[in-house]
Amino acid sequence: MNELANTVCDVMGMSGQVRHLDARNEVMHAYADHGKVQKVFSIQSGYTLKQGLQLMADWAKTAGSKESDKFKGIEITEKLPPIWQED
Repeated sequence: MNELANTVCDVMGMSGQVRHLDARNEVMHAYADHGKVQKVFSIQSGYTLKQGLQLMADWAKTAGSKESDKFKGIEITEKLPPIWQED
C-alpha cells in the first residue's frame, strides 16, 4: 500500500504523506493474483505499476476534476470511518 500511495503521488507530480489510520472492521489479509485471467485469456498487461498509473494520471490530468456532493445518496451512513467525515 505504501508503494502504491507513493507511486500515485509520484506520477501525479504531488507530494504526500501516508497516514496510517486505525484498522477498520474489514479483511485483515487479502491476496490478489492475476494468474487466472492471464491463463484463461492468454494476455499479459505489459505495464509495470508505475507505467499503468502514469497512463491513468495523464488521463486524469487531461479530464480534469469534477465537483460532487460528498456521500450524496449513499445508502449506509452509519459507522463511516472518521476520515471520511472530514470536510
